[in-house]
Amino acid sequence: MHTSYEQRLEFLQQFSDGLELFSTNHPDAKISHGDGWRICSSNSQFAMLNNALLYSARKEALTELIATIAANQAPAGIRLAGPAIVHTTALAELGYTNHGGGPFMLWSADSSLDNFTLREGLTIRRLVPTDSDVMNQIYADVYSMTPEMIADFKPFQFATEQDYTWGLFKDNEMVSLVTAVIYKDTVGIWNMGTPTIHQKNGYGSELLRWVMKTHTGMGTKNFFLHATTAGKFLYDKCGWITLDYLPYLSIKKS
Repeated sequence: MHTSYEQRLEFLQQFSDGLELFSTNHPDAKISHGDGWRICSSNSQFAMLNNALLYSARKEALTELIATIAANQAPAGIRLAGPAIVHTTALAELGYTNHGGGPFMLWSADSSLDNFTLREGLTIRRLVPTDSDVMNQIYADVYSMTPEMIADFKPFQFATEQDYTWGLFKDNEMVSLVTAVIYKDTVGIWNMGTPTIHQKNGYGSELLRWVMKTHTGMGTKNFFLHATTAGKFLYDKCGWITLDYLPYLSIKKS
């Protein structure tokens, strides 16, 4: 661990604040904060689109969060931070599946990418709503999202001017994409994906490094993301550090 728990929690709260920007224009957004917990939810039946964070050992914090999820009438994925890990057994008893600890990662802007240039033959541009169909084809491929999941995911796309979704192109074909959400002097990295047929070509690394350099030039000081086990290798290679491993639990809607 590279920082104190208090500093890691502060970073995690900043990242969660940025996440709430996705709900800016969502007609069914429900955002709630309590003592030791927070949730950003919609009416989606898919827990992956309803995000909760629990960071207190208080039994009441768990009770309050579960009651809020029930009131929202939508399942939520719950990440446990710090002392909240004591709730793992209680959540299992409520029917939650523990998917293990996912890396919460940080890159603090520095000069390491000052001389970075995009590989010849590649271009990058900010995506717009007319790119949505291609974007969602990539999400469906990379994240195994069903048409129903994609339908619930669409209202979160292009949510605000602070939401930059970048596409990497080769020969006019989108070969990778990523969303960078600006919150104050931080950026949250979300929904990075390279189509299966274009993986192992270094496209993700090219796009990520370009985004890191570009947003550093826009004044960003810290970048955050939740990594998958498969994605962590890329972020490690690009100079990111792992701040913590946060257990992620979810339950199917009954």
